[in-house]
Amino acid sequence: MTYSLTWLPEVLEAAGLKVAETPGWRTRGRAEMGTVRGVLCHHTATARGGNMPTLDMLIKGRSDLAGPLCHLGLGRDGTFYVVAAGRANHAGTGKWEGIEPDKGNSHFIGIEAENSGLPGDPWPEVQMDAYRRGVAAILKHIGAGANMCCGHKEYAPGRKNDPSFDMPTFRTGVSEYLVGKTPPPPIPAVDDKNRPTVRRGMRGPAVKDLQELLGLNADGIFGADTEAKVRAWQRAHDLVGDGIVGPRSWDLLDHEAPSKAPPLANLPAPPAPLASGSAASQIDVALLDLAFPENNRAALAVWVEPLKNACARFGIDKPREVCSFLANIGVESKGLTQMTESLNYSVEGLLGTFGRHRISEADAQRLGRKPGEPALSQDRQAEIANIVYGGPWGKTNLGNTEPGDGWKFRGYGPKQLTGRDNCTRFAQSIGMQVDDIPAYLRTAEGGCAGAGWFWKSHGMDALAATPGLADDRERINGGLNGLADVEKRFAWLEAEFKRRGAWG
Repeated sequence: MTYSLTWLPEVLEAAGLKVAETPGWRTRGRAEMGTVRGVLCHHTATARGGNMPTLDMLIKGRSDLAGPLCHLGLGRDGTFYVVAAGRANHAGTGKWEGIEPDKGNSHFIGIEAENSGLPGDPWPEVQMDAYRRGVAAILKHIGAGANMCCGHKEYAPGRKNDPSFDMPTFRTGVSEYLVGKTPPPPIPAVDDKNRPTVRRGMRGPAVKDLQELLGLNADGIFGADTEAKVRAWQRAHDLVGDGIVGPRSWDLLDHEAPSKAPPLANLPAPPAPLASGSAASQIDVALLDLAFPENNRAALAVWVEPLKNACARFGIDKPREVCSFLANIGVESKGLTQMTESLNYSVEGLLGTFGRHRISEADAQRLGRKPGEPALSQDRQAEIANIVYGGPWGKTNLGNTEPGDGWKFRGYGPKQLTGRDNCTRFAQSIGMQVDDIPAYLRTAEGGCAGAGWFWKSHGMDALAATPGLADDRERINGGLNGLADVEKRFAWLEAEFKRRGAWG
């Protein structure tokens, strides 16, 4: 049975909000709603961390209370998750504005916002802004005023203490939204190139353009696989992982759009077919799913053959070599979701990652991301790259000799191949111009070839043959950053090779 609150996503999206529909929500509920008269605000009172870790519980319920436990979940990133279109177990006994004490579930739409409610667990402004906007949009739709928004602690005083923020102040904000005294929606409908903001369920040329930029099958349909890829890409670029592509996401995609580079020229041809005894023959979508959990299977499918070819060309053919190769590029590229290095560092991140010998505290304070600030502009990231990858250090360690080389030759591809020197030597090995290498590394074929070339040219076979992964990691990364993550991925891959009987 389809219940009555099927208008929720449309109303929230019309208010410029981010909406994710959970499977089966239209037929989920304890029974049909009565007349909707208001909104009851809650917080989840669960552990800190994560965007919406309680979503499954909100849908299924607890051991002491059957689900659904709300109609909407609100993540810390401001995304509304639509949980149920029918009655939910969220209110219990209480009293507000003449609603009968036992009729709260029938007359209130319940919103559970992700927050522990503990001191020191902040309410992000993006979440609070979405909360106010969402409540106002619902109240406007049902023809109610801000007085019909109440907190659970107001509806059931002494029994409940959520939400932890001040409700009168919250209602003042809702009132302002109801009378239009607010800024425009947080996600503009189009960007400065007139490209629409796209999200799951949409179709058309803009979705097809997006899919091509992300290396997906470009069918022009924004489905689950496209949304999963977008969310992973956004998280890898320090954006809100809401699965919605608006102006900021379009801008970053423009700067790392893959190009159609010419095919490999002078690389040794791979064996045809791959020798059955080669560990590279084990590379398939299931194996990549273990190595790159940030990604999804549909996106990973396009990487199978380029990775096999790279392993074959560069002799990465023993189980331990393949596992180390995949584990390291998994960390470098955040699971094959990031083909261009992001310099979107906080002040502390800049100093902690690069040290004061490569960027001064004054420059870090000037250029780094401040608390609450969105992703850094490309101009600020470029200035950071030219500082940390330039100067005497960049010239000595990366061969960056020309102005702007730090940004031009920042990390690209699965390996995040960095620096004019590496790019020049790779270009010479395949008969290309060095200026074409950054774009080529952003393609699946070029990126895998660049990673394989680095492996072979930097003597990784010998390091992979030794116990432990610290020496592998240091040669690839220049330090031990990410070693624990490499070890974790390696262990998953080793276990799978052994399960297949292919370890040895």
